[in-house]
Amino acid sequence: MALPSIAAPEYNTTVPSTGEEISYRPFLVKEEKLLLLAQESGETKDQVLAVAKTLAACITTPDIVVGDLATFDIEYLFLKLRAKSVGENIELSLPHSAAMEGPSGSLESLCTHKTKVTVDIDNVDITRPIPERKIQLTDDVGVYLKYPTFQNMAETEDVGNTDYLFDILTKCIDYVYDKEEVYNDFTLQEMSDWIDGLGQTEFKKISEFFENLPKLQKELTWTCSACGKKETLMLEGLQSFFS
Repeated sequence: MALPSIAAPEYNTTVPSTGEEISYRPFLVKEEKLLLLAQESGETKDQVLAVAKTLAACITTPDIVVGDLATFDIEYLFLKLRAKSVGENIELSLPHSAAMEGPSGSLESLCTHKTKVTVDIDNVDITRPIPERKIQLTDDVGVYLKYPTFQNMAETEDVGNTDYLFDILTKCIDYVYDKEEVYNDFTLQEMSDWIDGLGQTEFKKISEFFENLPKLQKELTWTCSACGKKETLMLEGLQSFFS
């Protein structure tokens, strides 16, 4: 005999990079298991893959390809999904940001207490404007950039190191243009060689695009419940909200 099914509610939100409105359902027990296993592994790549698989299962709007979403879209959408699935409020256990000095300048009065702080993640938003993707490098030459996507991250080993950053940059140049032509037919190796030949001024203009991408951000202020010291911490990125 088939057991009765329970219909999941649906919610709407907007994809930050495109402004498209999408629908989604809360994640189910099977998706929560996937997320817990990834968390237990401690591997960043496993966690990113689990988040993407969960989003793919829970987004009910047709033709949304999670692998093509910008990394900041993934972070934003997953935080919204987590809020509707588990609850808007999460409790973080936060230590002092720096050691407390004693009267003589020593660390004799170090307070190691961690204070529990509640965060409403449904009110966390991306805080930076989305940067212009067309960048003029010189009077004659410019580039058009793509936002780094989940697929870029999944294809790249050692997330966060120097090789990773250059690999992502190489994959995110959509085309190069000058006054006469648009250049969009190139191999990754040709693009890598082209980037290696840039001057510092031109390279900095491209790097700033990635440095200024939107990110989840929330400033927390609390008072230590043991010693009374006031603390401030800026949470950035998806992982910060689950530490």
